[in-house]
Amino acid sequence: MKKRSGFTLAELVIAVLIFGFMSASLATIYSTANRHMFQNYRSNMLKSNVSMAMIDIRHNLQQATRVDIPAVGAGGNFLAFAVNVDQLTGCYPVNKAATVTPAWHYFCTAPDAVDPTIINLYHHTATISGNASWCGSSPSNFWAGADGYLVPVCGAAIPGQTVTLLMQHSAVPLSPPYSANMFSRRASAPDNVYERDAVLVTLRSFWVASLRGFGTQQRQRDVDFTLTSLVSITGPKQ
Repeated sequence: MKKRSGFTLAELVIAVLIFGFMSASLATIYSTANRHMFQNYRSNMLKSNVSMAMIDIRHNLQQATRVDIPAVGAGGNFLAFAVNVDQLTGCYPVNKAATVTPAWHYFCTAPDAVDPTIINLYHHTATISGNASWCGSSPSNFWAGADGYLVPVCGAAIPGQTVTLLMQHSAVPLSPPYSANMFSRRASAPDNVYERDAVLVTLRSFWVASLRGFGTQQRQRDVDFTLTSLVSITGPKQ
């Protein structure tokens, strides 16, 4: 018989233990890195959606000449305004030579059609049709005010309208420190909107890990992001 060198049982056990520790460490590092990667991706995505929604609201609201919802001194989670429509009389277009076509915009929240636990923010908009007359001429066109925003179901596809999903996981702002309303024209704290031609917009996106199927083992954190902006509108207001 030939004498062959080999490993003792103790050496094999130690080698297996070392390999096991290394495998467990690598798995832990991968799991932690993967968890943080998805957490950061989710957080950045929600923040980006809120920022894009705020840009859309600001861009359209700055062109408004009439705001119907909320009224001066009021607040809520709906925003309705018109462009190139007179605030007091409702006649349109205010300026015949203006390049901005008379239009209305309506922002509202509604449960997602697929997952009702998710609240979405929608933007409804449509042009206001009429003849070539303008305010001060005869005959004139007139806007129906708060009754003219034809949105029977928020987020639903309606003929003649453009409906845009601005952001998901929309939530009521935390008050304090923020306004209790998404859209406010209140002068009282914490809104502090003293100008009649301004609207405070407070957008909050709240992603809840437990509602999305993540338990304690996945250790995913909730994402709560709020963005505020005081938007000044261009035309005379009531």
